[in-house]
Amino acid sequence: MRVSEVDSVQRWLEDLRGMTETECMCILQGNKLEKEKWSSVHTYVIDMTCDIRHLLHECTESMEAGPDPMAIYVEQEVVMEECAKLVKYVESFQTINGANPLAYPVASCLGNLEESFTKLVYMLESHLAKILFEWLDDDSSCCVKTAITVITNLAQENDEWSLLIAKEGGVSALFQLCRQDTFSFLRTDALRAVAILCCMVENIDELEKADGVECITDILCDVKTSEDVRTEAAGVIAQITSPDLDHYKHIIGFIENLEDLIKALTALTKDASNSDVFLVATAAIANVTFMDSMASEFLAQYNAASVLIQGCKRNKAPSLYAKDQVATILANMACIEQCRQEIATENGIGLLVQYLHEKPRPYVNSCISEDELAACERVHQKAAIALARMSREKVNADIIKNEKGVPRLVHLCTDHRARNSSDSVLVACLAALRKLYSMLGGTAFRPEDIKQLVKPRLLDSYLYCTSMEETFV
Repeated sequence: MRVSEVDSVQRWLEDLRGMTETECMCILQGNKLEKEKWSSVHTYVIDMTCDIRHLLHECTESMEAGPDPMAIYVEQEVVMEECAKLVKYVESFQTINGANPLAYPVASCLGNLEESFTKLVYMLESHLAKILFEWLDDDSSCCVKTAITVITNLAQENDEWSLLIAKEGGVSALFQLCRQDTFSFLRTDALRAVAILCCMVENIDELEKADGVECITDILCDVKTSEDVRTEAAGVIAQITSPDLDHYKHIIGFIENLEDLIKALTALTKDASNSDVFLVATAAIANVTFMDSMASEFLAQYNAASVLIQGCKRNKAPSLYAKDQVATILANMACIEQCRQEIATENGIGLLVQYLHEKPRPYVNSCISEDELAACERVHQKAAIALARMSREKVNADIIKNEKGVPRLVHLCTDHRARNSSDSVLVACLAALRKLYSMLGGTAFRPEDIKQLVKPRLLDSYLYCTSMEETFV
């Protein structure tokens, strides 16, 4: 298919959704039936059926030969028949002996038309999706790039398109493209499209069928692959392991490639040329650490703690979102003794205490976005969790004391504004204080803090701190 044909079909593709939504809106005007505004019903029906006929004419002109068009033509006839039935009935409104027409037959006709039209639209969209995949297999780089762009735009437009593209083989086709050397310069675009498609949990199944994890691992481990491509590959890993997705499952190929993934992602983090690359790579690592406990062991093996802390010292994590990823990784790594030693050696404890002092950054008119507030809360929570785990060794607890970590933890508990009234931050800080007290005794605490935050039951201390919020109101 040449570029001119691509442009024509692409315009049809872009128009189809808008046209079908217009028809659906017309169908929804059936509430006129309940109010018996029959003149309005007549007008809406005539306009709607005319638009549908116009759409079917456009489809017929653009359709190519093949099994899909034949099935579509059959369904088009069904839609036309339902349109004719509906029009015939509304045209007879004036000939029913002066009595009002019955609403039920109109509603029934509308229901039948809606059902057949919805089926037709799905068939058309499926057919167009297959055309897109043919473009991906074209010899023209322009055609292939256009196909990837259209797939990306459609997947971002709505969930229905995303699901349909994946179901019809879109994820598999994109990975097939990534495995070829012919258009290796388009891998960045192809991987970005995969990441967008995998925002839908259902589409991760299609990634599994295409051996997607293995393909991504190969890309990440190939030293000849550019940083841009490896960053997009890391973005796919971050997406399919995202805690924001409403699922929990072991992805096929994940465990088998876990060590290679951790090694490659750690290398990408270490060599990141800018903060954006650092953020994507650390986000992938952070999510992976929640998928399997072996991840932290591999991170220890490849000195990830040192890589992260040194990266922060070089200001590669300036945003709260990047700090959130770093704090998450360090907190999960702190479960392992070897990792705790590395974190302490690299002065990671000082970094974590510093994270307790982070504040959200205002953007316009000194306003702070909800995303910034949420990110700041996560940084505080993860840093407190990491410090609690680091306190398993007294030497680390002493460092936290010397870094003035205890007063800041107390402040986050007793001042709800400092923690943005976050319960998760409060609980994490209380737990950290209790662990530190068990290692340091009372020398690092004020008597009132011991009385209010350490000695009582955790629930009682929690209630005490939350009750203080009411005194500020």
